[in-house]
Formats: sequence, C-alpha cells, structure tokens
Amino acid sequence: MQTVEELAQGACNYWPTQLVEEAADKSTLIPLLETQDIFINVLKFADATPYAWQQALAQNKKLSANLFLKHLMVLTDIGGERLQRYGKDFAQLFPTGQLQFTADDVIHTYVFSTPKKRVWNNKKLRVEKTLLLENRQTFDHDMLDVCMLLIWGANTTDPANLPDEILEKAIIGSMIGDADKLEKYIKERYLFVSRQIGGSTANDLGYICEGYIKDKLQAMLPDDYTFDGHTLRNMTLNNDQLTKFDLVISNAKTDRSIGIEISFQVTTNSVIERKSQNANNRQSIAHSHGHKVGYIIDGSGNFQRKSAVQNILNYSDFTANFSDASLSKMANYIKDNV
Repeated sequence: MQTVEELAQGACNYWPTQLVEEAADKSTLIPLLETQDIFINVLKFADATPYAWQQALAQNKKLSANLFLKHLMVLTDIGGERLQRYGKDFAQLFPTGQLQFTADDVIHTYVFSTPKKRVWNNKKLRVEKTLLLENRQTFDHDMLDVCMLLIWGANTTDPANLPDEILEKAIIGSMIGDADKLEKYIKERYLFVSRQIGGSTANDLGYICEGYIKDKLQAMLPDDYTFDGHTLRNMTLNNDQLTKFDLVISNAKTDRSIGIEISFQVTTNSVIERKSQNANNRQSIAHSHGHKVGYIIDGSGNFQRKSAVQNILNYSDFTANFSDASLSKMANYIKDNV
C-alpha cells in the first residue's frame, strides 16, 4: 500500500458484522454510527406527513425499528429511566390519551395506544444493548408511542402537563422539512455523544478490534509465530520503557518480530494523528533492532484524515485494511519477512 487511495480500495469503511455484534455488548455507539446516515435520510426525505417516517423506514432493511427508536432516545437525551417514569405518569401527562401537535402550521392528533399496562423501559422498548441487533422491523404500540413523543413532543399545542425536558429536547419534528438544519443538528449531537461515551468504552472497542485482528492473523499464519505481549525487544521511545504496540507477532526461528498498530474509526478522531506523528521514529528505531512495523487502518473517519494516513504509509513496512483480502496479504508479508 503506497497511497491512501490504495488502502481505501476494498476497505470495510464501516465495522464488519462480526465486529458490530461483539461491540454491541460493549457499547450502543457502534450500531448507531453504522446507521446514522440512514437515520438522517429517513427523516430528511419523509416530510410529506408527520407519519411519513414510518413508511420510509419500512423500505429500509439496515435500520431496524428498535435502532430507529434508540437513535431518537440518544439524540433527545431521554433514556429508559425517564421514559419509564413517563409511562407510569401517562394519565397525568396525557389526560386525553392524545398528543396534539403542529407540523407545517397544521394541527395533528396522535392517539396513543391503550394497553392494559404501559411499560416504557429499555427491555420492553427493545433498546437494551443485547436486543439492538435483533433487527426488529416492526414497531409494537409502545415503541411507536415513544417515537411519536420523542419526534413531536416539543410541538405540542398543550404544553402545560408535559415535563420541560420533553419541550426542550423532543425537537426533531420541528426540523423535518429543513434537510440542512436536521442533518447539522444530528451530526453535532452525535459528535457530543461520541465524546461522552469515550474513555473506557473507547478502550473496550479498541480491544475488540485487536482481538478481531489477532484471531484473523493467527488463522492465517503457521504455528511458528507467537502473539505474546505488546512490546518489541530493546525498542524504546524517549524513555526507558519499552514501546507498546497494539499487537506484536514474533518468530522464534528467525528471532524477528513485527509491531502492529490498529485503528478503525468511523468518525473522525485525533488518534490517527498521534499515530502518524510517531510513525517515523517508530519505524527507524524498530529497524535498528531488526524489527518491522505494520499498521492496520480502516474506517471512513480515518480515511478523511488523508495526510495523517499517508504519513503512516510512508513509514510503515506493511499497511493493511480490515478486509480479509488485505489481511491475507499482510500474513504473506509476515511469512516472508518476519
């Protein structure tokens, strides 16, 4: 791989299904980012009626009903605990059993369902982490009720009984029909959410990527190669501590090793910039001790950081993306050179 264009060719860009399924147990962020553009398009183009989003969503297989609802909950910052409270207090909040709201200066009335017992918690709404990937294509009555509340709640004609957070946060409906404003709002909200979910979750997702690559390369390489540790022998940067890599592969027969850095970013992220800044030094010092340095880079967000990725390519012995074909080429390189 000599150029970013070559690296991006055949790349996954968005997390492979296996990674998404593993990540769903750690974070709801990945499946949401995977379907963010579809979610935006559903709302952008479904502006004929306040209910048009249902028909638009029904035409799409990738964005499930429960993921659509989860998007609304994240964007409004109204989660399961608050919704559960609204469900219990439903009679006080909606004494007529209806939500009357305005859309395009026209008054509409949505009639809520009348279940024997109204339960609006995460499990009942099918938005728990373990349920998000079940690909539920239809809404039950509770899910539909909550969607309408979160989309049109702030447009109510009778705000007296509703909590302030509904009036302040359930504002998505007011943007339907203004595609640029809607997209800007959603993108900005997800940038905020991504930062809020950072920290330990980001580390968890990084470990998932490392485990995924390790399993793939282990299956492609002979038993001579070991995957123990995260450092290359004698290699230090700026201090006495050994330099860490996401993955180190060693060959006892040749006494050679390769340190590999891994990055998969769907949204733009400064991590790739830091890896780029260290690339020259890492390769130079590794070569002085007989080691190799490789990178595995993928994700639409990373490819937007073109200059950073190009610098990594300039100072990498071998760079691959997350596709099986690219990883197979890296395995062949390791067989020939490590």
